[in-house]
Amino acid sequence: MTRSRAVVGGALLLVLALLALRMLLGARAELATAHAARARGDLAGEQRHLRRAFAYYLPANPWLRRAHDELLALAREADRRGERERSLAASLELRSAILSLRGLTRPYAATLPELEERIARLLVREAGASAPPVARLRARLAHPPEPDPLWAGLGLLGFLGWTGAAILLCLRGLRADASLVRRRFWPLLAIVLVGQLLFWAGMARA
Repeated sequence: MTRSRAVVGGALLLVLALLALRMLLGARAELATAHAARARGDLAGEQRHLRRAFAYYLPANPWLRRAHDELLALAREADRRGERERSLAASLELRSAILSLRGLTRPYAATLPELEERIARLLVREAGASAPPVARLRARLAHPPEPDPLWAGLGLLGFLGWTGAAILLCLRGLRADASLVRRRFWPLLAIVLVGQLLFWAGMARA
């Protein structure tokens, strides 16, 4: 049984390592595609792929940090040159990307005040006299809608349920020869499936 647990533990570590590698390679690929778009003069494509790199968030992912820094530099440079539309688009994209990462932690949250100030200023300039004051608009941007706590909690509960049940299924629902312990396997598999349904429903509605 000890050997079986060691095999399962090793398999789980391998899966985690592969997932981490997928995140690293995905962010690097989006960054490389953004650089290729910039080289051929496709500025919109560059911005789009820098934004897509955020889909591969992993703590300390260096490629994602570079995508963040380059998108921020793009917004700053366009603002310095007076290219309002491009600066506003890049600032909105980066703000949206950072907000999408909110969870138990808030990665890159230190960038938000600068982005919100720039977005408010550029929106007021575009709207002219009909726009609210910059300070009021910036205050609105600083308090974006928060996820619904009920659905977010349901999604978290589902995630914990299906991951925990999946581990138990491997450890308790299978024998060393990979045959099923039926009285444990099927109930645990049901918990895995229900947990995944709750997770995806919670994330969709939060």
